[in-house]
Amino acid sequence: CNWMVCMAVFLSEAARDLGGKMVGIWFPISAFVAMGMEHSVANMFLLPAGILAGAPVTVVKMVCKNWIPVIIGNAIAGVLCVAASYSYAFGRLGK
Repeated sequence: CNWMVCMAVFLSEAARDLGGKMVGIWFPISAFVAMGMEHSVANMFLLPAGILAGAPVTVVKMVCKNWIPVIIGNAIAGVLCVAASYSYAFGRLGK
């Protein structure tokens, strides 16, 4: 669901005033959190913090079962859902 995070960034950049930027990021990020999706950058902080706090997770398990699949999914969604659709709407793919 990296496309929701990318969409929030896109909407905040498209807005001209602070109120528009706040509304633009609010809904995609709220949906992202409400659905319980994972984001690789957030996981790169939270999982090591959990390990340091004593969570029963190994570094190998963290990397293989979370970081790698989440990073691949975020990259695919960011490229296909956001960048390609933006390019189709406003760039070379739409011509």
